Amino acid sequence: MTRTERTSSAPRRRRLRGRLAFALALLASIATHPGRAPAAADDTTPFAAWAVLYEEDTSDPNGRKLLGSVVWHTDTIKSAGAPDETIVLADVDIPKRFKMTLTLKRNTDKVLPASHLIELTFVPVPGYTGQRINNVAGILTKSTEQGRGTALAGISARVTDNTFMIGLSNVQVDRQRNLQALKERAWFDIAIVDGNQHRAILAVEKGAAGDSAFTSALSAWGQD
Repeated sequence: MTRTERTSSAPRRRRLRGRLAFALALLASIATHPGRAPAAADDTTPFAAWAVLYEEDTSDPNGRKLLGSVVWHTDTIKSAGAPDETIVLADVDIPKRFKMTLTLKRNTDKVLPASHLIELTFVPVPGYTGQRINNVAGILTKSTEQGRGTALAGISARVTDNTFMIGLSNVQVDRQRNLQALKERAWFDIAIVDGNQHRAILAVEKGAAGDSAFTSALSAWGQD
């Protein structure tokens, strides 16, 4: 390797080391700060919006499309010696595949370099051909179901089979961009890989209940 090549590769090595350190810190935070059971849900009855699973199919270049639903709402985490913390919850149901719970909360752990944390927990239904969810590559936001998505800046860490945590970047420009996307975009794309290494996209609509949940949470966090 020439001196020029060594010099040009140095920034890339530093970025990789930074990503690795972030992921390790995220996993450490998960291990030392287990999730607490949320308090009773808000009185406001939420309404279901669309959730759509687009599966890779080796026998069909168009893949498979399965329709499901999502219910968004806010909740409150109560813990001794700490202020109540508002969180956003989404309960997704894709019949014959899995149920998934998405939890978004503000990061209050000063050791962890993340602005917000997104936890994804999948519960495969009996007979699910994918067996389990092995990987979540990331989350994109978009304006319409068929629109082109923009990735939220962050790092995904696998906790166990079917459970993942995404730490959103706390770098100021990333933080501002992520917050704007969370406020304004109407759909989320969650890129997943199942136990058979087949890829899929889970598209989740915010709908009226999702918009209301995000507005309430961001206001409570002072980030509206």
